Amino acid sequence: MSAFDLLARHASDTPVAFGAGGIRTAGELLADAARVARALPEASPGSHVLLVSGGDRYAIAAALLGALSRGHAVALPPNLRRESIFAVRSRPETVAVLHDTDAGTPLRLEALLATPDEGPPLAAPFVPRRGVIATVFTSGSTGPMLAAPKTAAALFGEAHALARTFGVGPGDRIVGSVPPVHIYGLLFTLLLPLAAGAAFARETPHHAEAIAHSVRSHGATRLVTVPVQLRALAGLRAGALAGLHQVVSSTGPLPDGVARDFRERHGLAVVEIFGSTETGGIARRTRSAEPPEPWTPFEGVRVSQAEEGRLAVDSDFLDEALARPFVTGDLVELEVDGRFRHLGRADGIVKIAGRRVALQEVEDALRRQPGVEDAAVVAVAAEAGRGHQLLAAVSPADVDPAALRAALLERFEPSCLPRRLVAIDGIPREENGKLQRARVLRVFGLSPDERPLDAALAFEPFELAREDARWRVRADVRLPADWDAFDGHFEGHPVLAGALQLKELVLPVARRAFPELGSVRSLSRVKFSGRIVPEEALTIDLERESASRRVRFEIRRGGETCSSGVVEFDAAEGA
Repeated sequence: MSAFDLLARHASDTPVAFGAGGIRTAGELLADAARVARALPEASPGSHVLLVSGGDRYAIAAALLGALSRGHAVALPPNLRRESIFAVRSRPETVAVLHDTDAGTPLRLEALLATPDEGPPLAAPFVPRRGVIATVFTSGSTGPMLAAPKTAAALFGEAHALARTFGVGPGDRIVGSVPPVHIYGLLFTLLLPLAAGAAFARETPHHAEAIAHSVRSHGATRLVTVPVQLRALAGLRAGALAGLHQVVSSTGPLPDGVARDFRERHGLAVVEIFGSTETGGIARRTRSAEPPEPWTPFEGVRVSQAEEGRLAVDSDFLDEALARPFVTGDLVELEVDGRFRHLGRADGIVKIAGRRVALQEVEDALRRQPGVEDAAVVAVAAEAGRGHQLLAAVSPADVDPAALRAALLERFEPSCLPRRLVAIDGIPREENGKLQRARVLRVFGLSPDERPLDAALAFEPFELAREDARWRVRADVRLPADWDAFDGHFEGHPVLAGALQLKELVLPVARRAFPELGSVRSLSRVKFSGRIVPEEALTIDLERESASRRVRFEIRRGGETCSSGVVEFDAAEGA
C-alpha cells in the first residue's frame, strides 16, 4: 500500500507524549484524533484546517491526525502573530480552525479532547504519499510569508530519514523549545518522534531554567532548540542538562563562542541543522571544534552550485511543483567530498561606498565581542539613493556601542561601519529564533518600508470643514498589522490601548487640523466601547466650536463607535 503508517513503531500502550497535562499513549492519541475528526466539516478538494498552537504539542498532534483522517490538509502559520494567523485564516481553502490558545474562536482543542467518547478511535492513521497534506509558510524574515505545500512523502519521508540519520527510536524522549508550527519544530519535535516510536514533551519551554527543568524532570534524551536559547543554556551550571545525549539547533547561525561555551559547560557538541521551509532539512554539522566543519547533506539530499554561487538543492522531499534543482538564496562554496561551506545570504550582501559587505559578517563580528549576547544588522537605503547603510542592534543594553565601533574598525573600513549602533535589552526574535526585518527596523523607529514610524499612519482622506461657528474634521486611516503601538496589548491577541488611541489617532488629527492649540490640559467624558485591532479601517471625527479649546472626538469602525470623549487643550505658547 502506497501510504505511511504514522504510528507504525508505537504499540497502543506506549507513550507518545509526556509533561504538563500528563502522559498520553498512542492509543489515546488515536482516540483523541477521532474526537477532533468528528468535530470537523466534511472535506472538499484542497480543503485545509488551520492549526494554531498555543502550548500543548499533544493537542496539535491530535488535531493533525484528526484533520488528515477527515480528508483535510492542515495549514500551519509560521508564528502566533495575529496578522499571520489572519492571513492563513482568510485563504479560501481554510475551512476550520483548531487551536489550543485562550482565544474564543472555535474549535478549541482542550474542549474537544474533553468530550465523551462518541465513537471508535482511528483504526490507523494512514495517509497517502501523494497529494498535499500540509501547507507551511515561510517566516517572512525579509518579506511577505509564502506558502510551501508539503506531501506525506515530503514530511513523513523526511521524518523517517531523520530518525535513521540520528538513531532516534523507542525510548527517546524529546524536549522542544521551539513551537511545532514552524517547519523545524514540526519535523523535529512532533513528526520525528511519531515516526521513530519516541515520545515528545507537551510543553514548549523558552527560558533556560524552564528548559533545564523539563529535561531533568522528564528524563529527556534529546533537546531541540535555537541559538539564542543555547546562549542562555551555556550559562547554567554544569550538570543542569544531565541525561541528554543530543542537542539540535537551527533557524539561525550558531555563533562559534556559543557553541564552544555550551560544549565546555555541558560536554555536548551541538548538532546544527541547515534548511529552509521550501526544502526542509538540507544539511547538518557537529560543532565539536572551531572553526566549524563544513555542512554534510542529509540522506536523499543532493546539492550543487548555481549561478552567482547560490546553493541548488534536489531531494526526495521537495515539493513536486518546484523547479529542480531548487535554487536557494544562500551562497556556498562546495568541497570536493560533497560537503559545502555557507557564505551567507545572497540578499545579505550589499554595496556600501563601493564595497561589498556581508551583513552576516558584521553580525558575527559583533557577537564575538566581550559582553555581547546577540546582534542584528539590517541594510537600508542611504540618502539620495547612494547605495545602502547599515543599522545594528546588540544586546544587552549595558554594552558600550563606542567600544564595539572601535572593535569593528579592526576588520571593516570606516565607511562600512553601521551608521547607527544601539544597545538594547534583547533582540526581538520570534519564538522559533527567527528575526523579522520589520521588527529590527522598529528598533530604529522605522516602518517596514523604511519610513519613520511617526509617518507610518496615513490619514487619508483628511477633510476639514467649517459650518457656521463650528469646525468639523474627518480623517480615515488603516492600522498596519505590524504597528508597534500594538506591542504588549496582548500577546497573540493585540488591541490598541485606550491611551494610545488618544495619542496615536486623536491627537495627530487634532494637531493637523488645529495647529494653534497647545498641549493637552484635560480629558472628560471618555468612553472606550469597542476593541481596535490590527488592519482595521477607522474614521476619526472631531468637532470644535471656533473659539473653544475643547475638541470632541469619536473613533468609528463603520457604524460602530470604538471610543469617544472630549479633549481640552491649553493655548499654544505665545498665543
